[in-house]
Amino acid sequence: MTVELPSWGSDWSVGVRVWLERARQAILGKGRLELLEGIDRWQSISAAARQMGMSYRRAWLLVQSVNAAAGQPLVLAATGGTQGGGARLTPLGRWTVDVFREVQEQLQRTAATLLPRLVQGPQPPCVHVAAAVSLEEVLGQLLADYALRQPAVRVRVVFGASDELADHLLAGAPADLFLSADDHSLDRLEAADLLVPGERVALAENTLAALAAADSAVSVRQPRDLLRPEVVRLAVADPASPLGRYTSTYLERLGLARALQSRTVLVDNSRAVVAAVRAGRADVGLVYGSDAVTADCRLLFRARRGPPAIRYLAALVARGSQTEPARLLLDFLN
Repeated sequence: MTVELPSWGSDWSVGVRVWLERARQAILGKGRLELLEGIDRWQSISAAARQMGMSYRRAWLLVQSVNAAAGQPLVLAATGGTQGGGARLTPLGRWTVDVFREVQEQLQRTAATLLPRLVQGPQPPCVHVAAAVSLEEVLGQLLADYALRQPAVRVRVVFGASDELADHLLAGAPADLFLSADDHSLDRLEAADLLVPGERVALAENTLAALAAADSAVSVRQPRDLLRPEVVRLAVADPASPLGRYTSTYLERLGLARALQSRTVLVDNSRAVVAAVRAGRADVGLVYGSDAVTADCRLLFRARRGPPAIRYLAALVARGSQTEPARLLLDFLN
């Protein structure tokens, strides 16, 4: 059976009725709120009642009911004369009115967004991807191509350091596909049974590169030149990150790690290394080769490929809600 959805127009609206109660006794609703706001404005129960077209007796009884339900006065009134005397809100009364008005407005705004979403019908699937930040440029271009092939599939990407993304996924953050800059982050998720078994795929490789500021005259053409006196500060990623682990292993393999230790400036990730070099906080930085392309810095040298191999790997997240669309995207990237 085909159901024709109604069209959403400007003459449609959503109404919400809300009230405040204590121990199942109503304190405020729409009418009582208006009365208390009138009392606060006019400093008089009778004046507030007249503005609402309500009898003084009815307004007085409502005030008594509000105070009783709240357990302490929200309105203080002084009787006297035919006009009923003066009245004012207590500090608790004014706070209650302000909070209740804000609750009403927020609920009304939220409700107003629901109907348009409901009448739009089913939405296309959205694949959530967590990806290493060093993939940002290339993945953006690939996803633009993918959108032309699969226009009905939406893809949302969160970029970050692979180890931090793994932390978020372990803490329950949603994702369908994880693109990591190292095996270690995937191993952590696999140990927690958060990856679809047998779906780990190697997508790409990278290299390390040494950078200096664009206007720098530092003379570094090979790794051992990092020991030159002119290289006072060397920016590298923290060893807790994939780039940091690759950099540490690379320098140790060359026998340079201990000699450079006193010059090392630790930062969070490859982008932070570039930022440190451009800001003059480091004379040289070791980054991913892919970041050297867009860094607007002077490329000093690229490390030869070899141990440790810098690989980008992808895996489907076991608790993802869009497993099949995510698998199709992974096939495309592969």
